[in-house]
Amino acid sequence: MHSMESWDDLKYALAVYRHGGLSAAARTLGVNHSTVSRRVAALENKMGVRLFDRLPNGFKITAYGERAIETALEVERRFLDLDLSIASKDIDLAGPLKVSAPQLIIKVHLAEIFTAFTKAYPEIDLTIIATSDEVNLYRREADVSVRAVNDPDDTLWGRKILSQNRMYYGSKTYLKEIEDHQVIHCLNFMWGGDDAPAEVLKTYPKARVAAKFDDMVAVLAAVNAGMGIARMPCFLGDSEENLQRVEGIKEQPYSDIWILTHPDFKKVPRIKVFMRFVAEALKETQSKFLG
Repeated sequence: MHSMESWDDLKYALAVYRHGGLSAAARTLGVNHSTVSRRVAALENKMGVRLFDRLPNGFKITAYGERAIETALEVERRFLDLDLSIASKDIDLAGPLKVSAPQLIIKVHLAEIFTAFTKAYPEIDLTIIATSDEVNLYRREADVSVRAVNDPDDTLWGRKILSQNRMYYGSKTYLKEIEDHQVIHCLNFMWGGDDAPAEVLKTYPKARVAAKFDDMVAVLAAVNAGMGIARMPCFLGDSEENLQRVEGIKEQPYSDIWILTHPDFKKVPRIKVFMRFVAEALKETQSKFLG
């Protein structure tokens, strides 16, 4: 079998192994799940063995599969090493630059900064991945990552741009209807449990949880709709015209904002210039992040 073509099929098997099933693998590869299924089956046909057992709750790797995955990881590592060694010699202020950053920081501040950057460096071809998830800079999922994190992976290279605080916010109309003695509704994150947070109960002893969410974009929409109050970063809550701070609850420190890259890339001109540009522009908004 042609080795390049096999590596291509191996990539699909590796994604299924990493993500435990077709749908998640398809999402990360940006294809539909029947493509993943077809490519894995094609690889199994070429090799004449089953790499995965198809179980009702997902794919389970076989002993043959484990050997194939070992090879796939080794091939991937070599491709990445080659990729990194070529990319780190890149001396132009032109070419592709893939950046990950949290959606809401893009919405409130970074969109403007990215716009200024593309005007200043039109030859740099910017791709933005809007996510708060940790993208893997070693696997080149992004070249640069803006992250809200207190202690980033110390094998990465970068700098802390700013500190931030968070507060409780509610819509102006919702807060107008609430008196201290009435029930105030809290919107918790799922990992925050079923009870109203202690800092809210101190001021509003009748507080209760109205709903739980797994995502800040959704919480923001629900607070704007008047479902209740929620804790959010000051840069976000203060930027929403319809929202105001909940009285009687103190602000708290929240994750720092860092800009990070793979250590081999710190001298690549377009990465260096981008990191400096973004860090300097974001630093000027420090007071908004502290509230």
